[in-house]
Amino acid sequence: MAMSGRWPRSTIPLIGAFLAALVFVASLAISARQLSSHAALQAAEHRVGVWESSQALLEAARLGTEIERLAAGRPGAARAVTLRYEILWSRLVSLQEGDGERHRSPTLLAVRAGLPAFFEILARAESVAAEHLGGDPTAISRGQEAVGTLALRLGEANRALQHDQRLGAEEAAEGLRRLHGAFAVSLVGLITSATVLTALLYLLWRRASGALHHAEAAQARAGRSEQLLRVVVDALPVMVSAHDRQGRFVLANAALARFHRTSEAALLGRGITEVTGAEEEGADIAAALAGGTQLPFREETAIGPDGAPRTLLITAAPVADPGAPASAVVRIGLDISRRKEAEEQIRYMAEHDSLTGLANRLLFTRRLNHALVAGGMVALHLIDLDDFKDVNDTMGHAAGDALLMAATSRMRACLKPGDMLARLGGDEFAVVQVGIAGVKEADAAAARIVRALGAPYAIDGASVPAGASVGIAIGPGDGVDGPTMLQRADIALYRAKAAGRGQVRRFSTAMAAALMDQKRLESDVQQALERGELHFAYQPKFRLSDLTFSGCEALLRWTHGTRGNIPPGVFVPAAERAGLSVRLARYTLEIALRQQRAWEAEGLDIPVAVNLSARHIVSGQAPELLRDALAATGCRADRIEIEVTEDVFIRDPEAAAATLAKLREIGVKLALDDFGTGYASLGYLQQLPFDVIKLDRSFVAGLGASTRTERIVDAVSRIAHGLGARLVAEGVESAVQLARLRDIGCDEGQGYLLGRPMAPEALVRLPMPSAARHDGAEPTLIPAA
Repeated sequence: MAMSGRWPRSTIPLIGAFLAALVFVASLAISARQLSSHAALQAAEHRVGVWESSQALLEAARLGTEIERLAAGRPGAARAVTLRYEILWSRLVSLQEGDGERHRSPTLLAVRAGLPAFFEILARAESVAAEHLGGDPTAISRGQEAVGTLALRLGEANRALQHDQRLGAEEAAEGLRRLHGAFAVSLVGLITSATVLTALLYLLWRRASGALHHAEAAQARAGRSEQLLRVVVDALPVMVSAHDRQGRFVLANAALARFHRTSEAALLGRGITEVTGAEEEGADIAAALAGGTQLPFREETAIGPDGAPRTLLITAAPVADPGAPASAVVRIGLDISRRKEAEEQIRYMAEHDSLTGLANRLLFTRRLNHALVAGGMVALHLIDLDDFKDVNDTMGHAAGDALLMAATSRMRACLKPGDMLARLGGDEFAVVQVGIAGVKEADAAAARIVRALGAPYAIDGASVPAGASVGIAIGPGDGVDGPTMLQRADIALYRAKAAGRGQVRRFSTAMAAALMDQKRLESDVQQALERGELHFAYQPKFRLSDLTFSGCEALLRWTHGTRGNIPPGVFVPAAERAGLSVRLARYTLEIALRQQRAWEAEGLDIPVAVNLSARHIVSGQAPELLRDALAATGCRADRIEIEVTEDVFIRDPEAAAATLAKLREIGVKLALDDFGTGYASLGYLQQLPFDVIKLDRSFVAGLGASTRTERIVDAVSRIAHGLGARLVAEGVESAVQLARLRDIGCDEGQGYLLGRPMAPEALVRLPMPSAARHDGAEPTLIPAA
C-alpha cells in the first residue's frame, strides 16, 4: 500500500509534461490551419477580369478619341479607328475567355454573362470609318453613341470587378490579422509548455539536491523524472533557462546553448547580463522576482549564432515552493525571426505589384487617404501609357512587361523624395505628391513624366515608340478623400486621352460640370419616361407619281422643361447609358401603335413606320417587344412598318436575319433604313425580302448635281424593284430632287419639300386618298403618355 501511495506523487511531473506537450501541439495546429487559410485568401485576392476590363475600358476611350479625330478630318484617322476597333474586340474576347474555370468569382461570372450585349454594342461602331468616308453624315454620331454606351457598360463592369478585388484584398488583410492572432496563441502555448516543463525540471532538481537523505528508491524515481523532463526540455525549439535570485544560470537547454554558440556547462554559474550583453535581461529577472507573476511578452533584437540580427520573443516567470518566496526565475526565449520575415513578405505581397514592385491599389489608396488627412496640398497624377496595348499585341506579353518595367524606372527618376509611385493595374500608374507649393509644381512633375515616357524604348533589339497621358487632381480643392480624388483625376485623364497622345490635363470644374450634366441628362430621361414626356412627330410620306399621301414615319421627340428640344441623337444614348434601352423601346412602340389604332378606329387607314434599335434586333428582343405592344394596343400588325438600319448586319448577320424573320412572321412590314451607307449584303436582302428600302438622304442630296450619284440611285432603284420592294427616298428638299426621283422610278418620298414632321392633329388635315379616309369623323389623338 505504501508503494501505491507514492505512485500518484511520482507521476505528477509526467502528467504535467504531457499536458504541456498537448498545449504545444494544439498551438502548432492552430497556426498551421490559419496559415493555410491565409494562403487561400491570398490566392483569392488575385481575381482575373480586373485587368482585362480595365484594358477594354481604356480601348473604348481610345476608339472614341479616334472617331473624334476622324470627324475632324485628321490624316490616318480612318485606319486608326479600324485598328482600335479590332483591339477593343480582342479585349472583350480576352475578358470573356479569361483564365478558364479556375476562377469562379460571382461578379466575374455575371460580367461574362453580359458580354454578348457588349459585343452587340461594339458591332455598331465597326463600319464608322467606311460609312463616314462614304459620305454618311450620321456615321460619326452613331459610332460615338455606340462607343459611349459600351464605355458606360464597361465602366460599370470594371467598377464591380475592382470592388470584388478590393473585397479580396480586405479578406486577405483580415486573414493576416487572424494569422497574427494564431501565432500569438501558438507562442503562448509554446512558452506556457516550456515554462511548465522547466519549472517542473527545476523543482525536481531542487527536490533531488535537497533530499539526499531520503531512501534510494525515492532518489531513483526523482532521477528518472528529472531525466525525462530534461529530454523534453532539450527537445523544445525554444530557449529555456533557469536563474537564481542573482541572475546566475542554474539550468540551460540545448537550444539556448546553441544560440550562444556554447554549452550548458559553460553557462552554469554565469550571470545572464554577462552572457547576453543586455541589461534588460537582468531587469527582467529582478522584475519577475519582485512581482511574483510572469512578465508580459516583449520583443528584443539579439545577435544569432551566424552573426546576423535575430528577433526574440522573451518572457520570464518566477518559481517558488509552496508557501515560500520565489527562489528562481524561468526565462523563455523564442526566435521569431522567420515569422517576422513571413509576415513582412505576406504584407509586401498584399500591398505591392508583383511585376514592378510598386505599391498596388490597396497601399496606394491607404497612403493617399493618409496624405489628405495630414493636410497640405496633395497632387494626384493618373498616368496611362499610350502605346502599351500595341506593344503587348504585336510583340507579346514579355515585351509588354519589359515596357512596364522600363516605364517604371523612368517615372521613378522623375520623382522627388517623398513622392509615391504606384501601379494600379495594366498600364495605369499613379503618383502622389505630398506638400507641394502649388499647381505649377504638379504641372512640372507631369511634364517631366510625359517627356521621360515619350522617348523610344529599346525592347528585344527594337526601338519601340511609346508615350503617356496624365490626368491631375489637386487636393484638398479637388477632393478631401481618396475616392473623390481618384474620380476627378480619372476625368482629367479621360480628357487628356481625348486630346491625343502625350497630353496632360488638370481637373477643372468645367469637367465636373460636364460629367454632372451627363448624369443629370440620364436622370432627366428616366423621369421623362416615367412622366410620359417623350412624344412623336409624324413625317408624312407621299407617292411620287401623284403626290398622294401614303403613310408616315413616327419620329421620337423630347421637349425638356429647361433645355428645350433635345434631339434623339442626344437623349437616346443617355437613356441607353442609364440602362433604359428596353423600357424606351417598349414605350415608343406602344405610343406609336396606340395612335395608329386610334386613327383606324376613327376611319383613318394610316400606316405607321417605327424605328427599332439595332441592339434589339441583334439581341433578339425585338419580336417580344413588338408582340407585347400589339397585345397592349390591339393594333393590326400589317399596318406597322419596322425600320432597321444596315448596321444590324455588320457583326452578327445570322442573329439579325433570324430576328427579322420572326418579325415578318408576326405580320409587320420591314424597311431597310439609310440604304447605301452600310454593308448590307444583297444575299441577305434576297433571303429576307424587305418590303421597303429607304434611300439615304446623302444620295438624294446629289441628285441634279452629280451624274455619278444619279447612276447610283438608278442602280439602287433597279435593285429594290428587282427584289420586290418599294423604294422610298429620304430628305427630299428641292423640286429638282423630286423630278429626278420621279424620272428614276422612285416609289415614295419624304422630306421638308413634301412635309415636315408634325403633330398627329396636323397630319390628319393633309389631303388623303379616299382609301385612307373611310368616313368624315374627327380623328382621336393619343397623348404621349
